[in-house]
Amino acid sequence: MHTQHFPDLELRKLNTLILAYCNANPSIRHLYNFEPSMADLVAYASQREFSDEAYDVLSDALTNQYSGYLPIEAVNENLAAFKSRSAITVTTGHQLCLLGGPAFMICKILSAIKLAQTVQANFAHKRVVPVFWLASEDHDREEIDHTFVHGKRLQWNTTQTGAVGRFATDGFAEVLEEWLAEIQDESFRHTISALWNRASQFASWAELTKSWVHECFGEWGLVVINPDDPRLKRLFLPHMRVELLQQKTHKAVTTTNADLLQMGFQAQVNPREINLFYLADGSRLRIEREDETWKTTDQLRVWSEDQLIAALDAHPENFSPNVLLRPLYQETILPNIAYVGGPGEVAYWLQLRSMFREFQTVMPVVILRNSLVVLASAVGKRMVKLGLNAADLFKPKELLIAQLVGDKPDFSEEKKELEQVYERLANRIASVDPTLRATAMAELQRVQTGIDQLQGKAWKAAKNREEQKLATLDKVWEEVYPNSQWQERTQNMLSLALANDKELMRVLLNEFAAPNSTTVVVEC
Repeated sequence: MHTQHFPDLELRKLNTLILAYCNANPSIRHLYNFEPSMADLVAYASQREFSDEAYDVLSDALTNQYSGYLPIEAVNENLAAFKSRSAITVTTGHQLCLLGGPAFMICKILSAIKLAQTVQANFAHKRVVPVFWLASEDHDREEIDHTFVHGKRLQWNTTQTGAVGRFATDGFAEVLEEWLAEIQDESFRHTISALWNRASQFASWAELTKSWVHECFGEWGLVVINPDDPRLKRLFLPHMRVELLQQKTHKAVTTTNADLLQMGFQAQVNPREINLFYLADGSRLRIEREDETWKTTDQLRVWSEDQLIAALDAHPENFSPNVLLRPLYQETILPNIAYVGGPGEVAYWLQLRSMFREFQTVMPVVILRNSLVVLASAVGKRMVKLGLNAADLFKPKELLIAQLVGDKPDFSEEKKELEQVYERLANRIASVDPTLRATAMAELQRVQTGIDQLQGKAWKAAKNREEQKLATLDKVWEEVYPNSQWQERTQNMLSLALANDKELMRVLLNEFAAPNSTTVVVEC
């Protein structure tokens, strides 16, 4: 596999807030605790506090959650580090997408593993553990029930509702069979089938997802955690009580959002008055407050303050943090030093420093994940034929067309000359009859329209002359921007990532940057 690096974040078309953060713009320094640097990572890791009680609860929960999974030595060693209270974590997370969903999930996990490995080099007596957070309580089924493989949509037809991690796996076998049929190598297909057969033994979608993620990334010590756990929720109970009664998140984030707007940035997420959901079988509903009454949005559950706190104390697992409160939950139940996220995640983390302060919790280092472009060898050959290189893939397509065809015809100078001619003509005519001036200028407009049409025809003719080149460019472009979207955000690459003893993943682990972010273009 041939690789090239592109560390310039401008190429990824990130929003201005992310660029300001990664470029250490001093105007937003108040939005975060730590710089995304190795110095700050090591400094925070050296001082990160986590109580013995929290370690014990976390260790017990993880031990229980790993019951029945394929033993992997590197994972067992990291689980032991939680038990010995020597673990600190680098975390990333993702929705429980069908077959992993778009390729950037793989990028996130490998970025977290690489960062953990890099930080580990600075510590002899701490274990830096990469953690994958299952977004098991998300309820957006439409975002996880499909994936695209070689441009083909695979769909898991399920009508289940509520927290997706609690979904039964009914109907998944048919999708799996369709996906496996795309794998031509019989030996590889057999290996993959065995992995998925083990995963399919589990009853819930969260457990199934954990199984395949564990087996794909476990050799690097990745620990997968399911936050939908009564023991872990009980650790978070004090913060949930404050959120329900005092709505601190809404106040803090609203203030930060106003600050962002004043600085010329857009907020990624707007807070709700209460940033908790109520979980029940088949539903995950917002909780709203009216005066001294709390209720779910379907009106089926209504509480007074005493009733609400009693319900929370009895069953904290029934309460679920939303996207803004989840980072606080994560930092409460994990000895975490860094979160690795995509551009959207980094953007909303930058809204949260004041919220963390309100809850007297330290906001961790926030790291932008690495990015990936995969080019099949046939695409690489097409690019060579066109005289293009990997850097050209980040340019607008119109520039590449001009590069292949030549500059687009531009008759603007001729149009200016005509304007001058018609202006003189209009003046002479107006001296005879002022009413004819408008007629002369209308004639100019007609001629200019004709010139525009000629310009368009000339450009079309130039492109027709290079029709074969442009057809080849279209094929290259569709590989990198399928359906006009960035490849890693739409295309599933799980089978490619696992092929040849995970060759692609090993290459990426070697090539990815940490803690900086880079785009790696891989030709394979």
